[in-house]
Amino acid sequence: MYKILYYFGSLQLNPMWLALVVVSLLLLALAQSYASARKMGWKPALVLSIIVLIVGDLITYFLFNAFFAPYNDANYVFQHVSIYSYGFMLMIAFVIGTIWLVVQGRRQKPPIEIDTILDLMVWVIIGSIIGARLIYVLTQWGDYSAHKENILRITEGGLSIHGGVLGAMVFAWMYCKVKGIDYWRIVDFAIPGVPLGMFIGRIGCFLNGCCYGVRCEADFPLGVKFPNADAWLERGYSPDLAALLDAGQAAIGQFARHPAQLYEAFGALFIFWYLSNFRRNQAFKGHVFLMFVWLYSVLRFVVELYRFGDPETGVGSSIVLWHFITMAQLASLILGIVAFVLMQDLKRRAVIARLLAEGKEVPGITDVTPEVEEEEEEEEGEFEEEADATEEFVEPETVEEDEDHDKLMDIGGESTDDEPPENQ
Repeated sequence: MYKILYYFGSLQLNPMWLALVVVSLLLLALAQSYASARKMGWKPALVLSIIVLIVGDLITYFLFNAFFAPYNDANYVFQHVSIYSYGFMLMIAFVIGTIWLVVQGRRQKPPIEIDTILDLMVWVIIGSIIGARLIYVLTQWGDYSAHKENILRITEGGLSIHGGVLGAMVFAWMYCKVKGIDYWRIVDFAIPGVPLGMFIGRIGCFLNGCCYGVRCEADFPLGVKFPNADAWLERGYSPDLAALLDAGQAAIGQFARHPAQLYEAFGALFIFWYLSNFRRNQAFKGHVFLMFVWLYSVLRFVVELYRFGDPETGVGSSIVLWHFITMAQLASLILGIVAFVLMQDLKRRAVIARLLAEGKEVPGITDVTPEVEEEEEEEEGEFEEEADATEEFVEPETVEEDEDHDKLMDIGGESTDDEPPENQ
C-alpha cells in the first residue's frame, strides 16, 4: 500500500565505498562474535578484527569491480533515496525478535546469556538475508540475468522464507560449532521467534505490494485494491514519486485482491503463540523445530491458494509448476511430510526411552524379557543338573578309594607289629 515511509530525494555517493562500508560493519560484527565465542583478550580480538577487515574489504573490492564495474563512479547519484516499508519492517522484525529472545533466555534453565543471543542474532541476520535472497534470485533468475544490479536491492522485496530459514540455520550451526554449545537446544529455543518475525515481515510485504493475492469479488470485506501511479497522481504526488510508489504487478487492472500477505501474517502469529506454549512439552531435541516446519508448511500450502501466479506468463507472486501447483506448495508438501514423519518417529523413540528408564514395560519390547529370563533359568538348571550328575558319579569312586587306602594302612600296620624287632 505504502511502499515508502520516508523520501529523502537524490544522493551523490560512490557505490563501491557504500558497499565497503556495509561489508566492513558486517565483518567487524562477525570478528567480534568469533572473538567473544573464543573468549579472546582485547589485543588478539583487535588483531583478528583488523585482519578480517582488510582481507574482507580486498575481496569485496575485487568482486565489486568484477561484477559492478559500470557503477564504480565517484559521482554516481542514487536516485530517490528512501526508507522503504519492506526494509523497515524487516528491521523491526529482527529487533523485536531479538528482544523476545533476550527475555525468554533469562527464563531458560540454565539461562542463556545475553551476549550469546546477541552474537547469535548477528549470524542469523546475515545468514537469513543471504539465504532468502539467494534462493529467490535463483528461482527468479530470468528476471535478474539481464539486470544484475537489482540483485542487491532487497529493500524492494524479493526474499524467500524457505531460503531465509535455511540460511539462518546454517549460520546458527556455524556459530554454535565455534562456541561449542548445543545446537538443537538453541534451535528449539529460538525457532518461535521466526514466525514472530514473519508476522511483522508479511505486514511489510502488504505495504510493499509484493506477495499479492488473487482477484476477489469487489464487495469482498477483506478485498484490497493496490494503488498504481495514476492513483498516486490523483492524490497530488509528483510523477516521479508516483511512479516510485506504484504497486507494480499487484496494481495491474486495479482489481480487488485477497490480502494473502495478511493471511500468512496472522497465521504466523498463531504459530508463534502455539510454539511458545508447545515448547514446554517438547519430547525430544528438535521437536519444536519440526513442529514449526510442519505448521508453517500447512499454512503456506493454504495461503498459496490465494496468491496470484499465472502459469502461462510466469507473472505473479508465486511460481506455478505444471499448471496445478506452485513451487512453494511443492516445497511445503515435501517438508511438511518429512517433518511430520520424523516428529512421530522421534516422539515414539523418546517415549520408549523414558519408559525403559523408569523400569516400565513397553509393548513389543519388554514383553520378550520374561522369555529370555526363562531361557537363561533353563540353561542354568541344565548346568546345575549336569554338575550334580558329575558329582554323584565321582563321589562313590572317591569313597571306595579312601576305604581301600584305609584298609591297606591297617593291614600294613598289623604286619609291622608281627615282625620281630631288629635289635632282638
